[in-house]
Amino acid sequence: MLVDLNNAASVVEWWAVFPQRHGALLADWANRRPEHRPAILQARRLIDADPKLRGLLAASRSHQSLGGDSSPALLSHDELAAGEGTAVDSTTV
Repeated sequence: MLVDLNNAASVVEWWAVFPQRHGALLADWANRRPEHRPAILQARRLIDADPKLRGLLAASRSHQSLGGDSSPALLSHDELAAGEGTAVDSTTV
């Protein structure tokens, strides 16, 4: 699934697929990608306001508060292609 970081509805749809992981990535991207911050913040508001997503949001927050997925955020494919960082070598993890 592709996400359009300029479209809050796309961000919400993408987040709902794997909220435990995608929530952390969105928080990281909102900090590192100011050009996408408005759409990400709008997506957060949409998620908070949608009664159908509240269960996913609560489970995601519970997972994070229990220390789940404390690994550093991985770079996206476009970030790697742009040379913004280095990929994590699975043999060293």
